[in-house]
Amino acid sequence: MTRGDKARSFADRVYDLVLAIPPGHVVSYGGVAALLGSPRAARGVGQALRALPEETEVPWWRVVNRNGEISIKGSPGLPALQRALLRAEDVEFDRGRIDFRRFGWRGPEGHETGDDETPD
Repeated sequence: MTRGDKARSFADRVYDLVLAIPPGHVVSYGGVAALLGSPRAARGVGQALRALPEETEVPWWRVVNRNGEISIKGSPGLPALQRALLRAEDVEFDRGRIDFRRFGWRGPEGHETGDDETPD
């Protein structure tokens, strides 16, 4: 398997997991990585989500940083769109942060990260 194949395989796994996040819940980049068995690959999760086409069905907006904040950089309008999409799913912000205890998703049944808050 080439490096490109491995990267694509990781991206596909990211997309599959993010598709499983239920509406009204969020996971950190590091949480997604940990659930995939690669806890140090938070940046890889971000790269995979950044590579999604505009018309994707993958709910990228449900992935936030480890502090429960929107952290999209360099894309005008995307932070506001992410906030609006999360609010439409009844996710609440308190001083710009999402409470993982209320809105965090721990992963598919029987497959948790093991932390109180999703790591990033």
